[in-house]
Amino acid sequence: MNYELFMKHIEFKILVFVLAGFLYACDSAYDISMKFDHEVPSYKLFTDSLTVSPGQTVAIKVEVSDNIGLAELVFSYSEWSIMESLSDALRELNYPKSFTFETSIIIPEDAREEWIEDLERNDGSIVKITQNYHKLNLEVTDVNLNVRNVPINIRVRK
Repeated sequence: MNYELFMKHIEFKILVFVLAGFLYACDSAYDISMKFDHEVPSYKLFTDSLTVSPGQTVAIKVEVSDNIGLAELVFSYSEWSIMESLSDALRELNYPKSFTFETSIIIPEDAREEWIEDLERNDGSIVKITQNYHKLNLEVTDVNLNVRNVPINIRVRK
């Protein structure tokens, strides 16, 4: 009899811990009900999937917005040594809700037209693909650290 009571007591404790874990996992529902920001910034891309020539100057324009405010913009592409950050400018503007990012880049003379790239699939296998678009990135972060990556695709033709 004592053994059965002991087992029911243990089962009850396990149930309480599972229920507490479940409620803890649902914390984001609480955040949403308290109107905490979980929304990533949105964007409108004015220049995408461009076909350009080496040495050409290309204008990049992206309009970004967020319902709370924008904290950081980082424009980058490591193959062409592009890195531009606008966190100080956005802070000086008191974290605006919308911002138009505009920049110009010069396509390097040695920019590749086509190359072989490894693509890792969801199952972990690797496939070789022929790539012909350079994928520049604008990373947009809002004041609550929600992040949106904006792809800017550029194809080089000589």
